Amino acid sequence: MSEIRRGSAAIQDAAKSSGTSEFRPFLPSIYWKDDQEERYVLFLNEVEDMPLFDMIQYIPTDSGFFQETVSKTDPFFGERSDEFESKWDATIRKTNVAIAVELEPVVEVVNKRRKPRGFEVKTVEYERRIFDDDGEATGETEEVTAPAVGYVAQSPNNFFNQVSNYDANEAPVTATALKITRIGKDKTTVYQIVGYDELPIDLSNLVGYIDGISYLGDDLDPLLDEIEDLSPEEAALAIGRKLLDKREEELIDDDRYQELLEGVTESMDKYGNKKKNKKKEKDPPRSRAAARRSTKATEPEPEDAGDDPDEPASDPEPTEEVKPARKAAKKAAAKTSTKQSPEDRMAELRKKAAERAAARK
Repeated sequence: MSEIRRGSAAIQDAAKSSGTSEFRPFLPSIYWKDDQEERYVLFLNEVEDMPLFDMIQYIPTDSGFFQETVSKTDPFFGERSDEFESKWDATIRKTNVAIAVELEPVVEVVNKRRKPRGFEVKTVEYERRIFDDDGEATGETEEVTAPAVGYVAQSPNNFFNQVSNYDANEAPVTATALKITRIGKDKTTVYQIVGYDELPIDLSNLVGYIDGISYLGDDLDPLLDEIEDLSPEEAALAIGRKLLDKREEELIDDDRYQELLEGVTESMDKYGNKKKNKKKEKDPPRSRAAARRSTKATEPEPEDAGDDPDEPASDPEPTEEVKPARKAAKKAAAKTSTKQSPEDRMAELRKKAAERAAARK
C-alpha cells in the first residue's frame, strides 16, 4: 500500500486530469443539494491534510441511505480493478474529504441591509439512544445538543480547487468563515466562495457541545484531555484532525468495503451511461454529424443529474443511519432560558471525564 494522497498538490493534479441493521455512530455529510443553495462553513483541516481518494459513491444500503468507500484502484491500495466497478458498473470519482462545521452569521442592519458582523458555530438537537455499561440499548433516549460538524466529500475539479486557491491566495480556510454557494444542477455545476476573513468566529459551541458528536465514541475522553489547555482555535483543529482520522479509517476499512459490496444487488449505472459507451465502441456512427444527430435523438441529458451523469437525480441524504429528531419550536423555546452555556457545559464534561478516568483505575 502507498501513502494517502493529500494537500493542494493532489487537488491541483486531480483537477488537471480531470450496511447492517446494527447501530453505528455516523458522521453527517455537509453537502449542497440545490442550485443557489448556500452554507456558511469553517474547515477544521488544513488544506495540506485533506486526503484525495478514488471514491465509489452513492452505494445503496438497506438503511435507505447512500454510503461511500475508497476504490481498490486508489493508489493507497494499488489494485488493478475494483469490484464495485467491474461487477456493478459503479463510477470511480476523484474526491477530496475534509471536516467542516457549519456557521450561523450574527447580523446587523446597515442601510436597511442585513450584513454579518461575526459568526458562531451552528448547533443541532436530536434524540440519542442511551446504552448501558455493556453497550446494550436501554430503550431510553436523551436530548442532545451538538455542533453541526460533518464531512465534506467533493470533487477537486469544481469544489476543492476553489477551496485550495482561496486558502493559498486570500486567507486560511481554517480561520475564515466561508459562504459557499452551489451554482447549477448538471455537469456544469460550479461553487462560488465568499470569505469573511476580517470577521470573528465564536467557537464556543464547537468545544462546549463536543460530547454531542456521537461519532467520537471512545475517543471523546482522550480528546477532552488533549484540548483542555488549548485555545479555541487550536482545539477546533484538534477536533477536526481526530474526526478526519476516524473518517479516513472508515473509508479504507476492508471489512466495511466487503459489507457494502455484499449489499449491492443491481447495477449502480443508474442512467445506463456505461452501456451507452460500450454500444458506441461496438457500433460507431458513420460520421460526426450522424453521432450528433443520434445523441440528440436518443440520449438526452437527465434533468438535474447533478455534477456527473451517474449522480442520482436528487443528492443522497447525509450518510447517517438515524436522523436527528427536531424538537417542536415551543419545546425548544421553553428550554432556552435554562440551557447551559458552552463554558459551563465544557466544565461539566471535564468533570465527568475525570470521574470516568478515576473509576477505571
